[in-house]
Amino acid sequence: MAQARTAGGGIWRWAAGFALATAGMATILALQPGSVDLGALLEIRPHAPDLAPLARQDVVVRLHVWTVFYALVVGPIQFLLPKGTRLHRQLGWSWFLAMLVTALSSLFIREINHGGFSFIHLFSAWTFVSLPLAIWTIRRGDVRAHRGIMVGLYVGLVIAGVLAIAPGRVIWDMFFG
Repeated sequence: MAQARTAGGGIWRWAAGFALATAGMATILALQPGSVDLGALLEIRPHAPDLAPLARQDVVVRLHVWTVFYALVVGPIQFLLPKGTRLHRQLGWSWFLAMLVTALSSLFIREINHGGFSFIHLFSAWTFVSLPLAIWTIRRGDVRAHRGIMVGLYVGLVIAGVLAIAPGRVIWDMFFG
């Protein structure tokens, strides 16, 4: 009986987290005037990925997109692998480096806000705090805190990625432009 309540509680916690994340994305988009061309939503033409829009970007944007892609792919693998193994640690360090490069490169991507930082850069600040904290917690043996931080970082990566798919942005052009 306790297991059934825990499973149900997990679903509600997940649904609440999803609702909060969705509200957060909507808030970020609403507070960032001009960040989304809503008219483009009416002209959606999904297609196979076209790397030409990415190839036209400067090296920082290309590096950012590739490290994001790597982190998005490796994250679920890490969640599924047995924890504490050599492979988990090696992939974990590569994911750590990809996230660090992602956050650092984002500091140089500021087209949305006319050369200034935008709300999406808060994810970078959070990453700079969370990555060392995740290492510190696991070295202290606090697996639960480490897991929570890593899941939070991955969720933040997904949210930032969803925001990057906004009409008029490079990722949008790659898949829908």
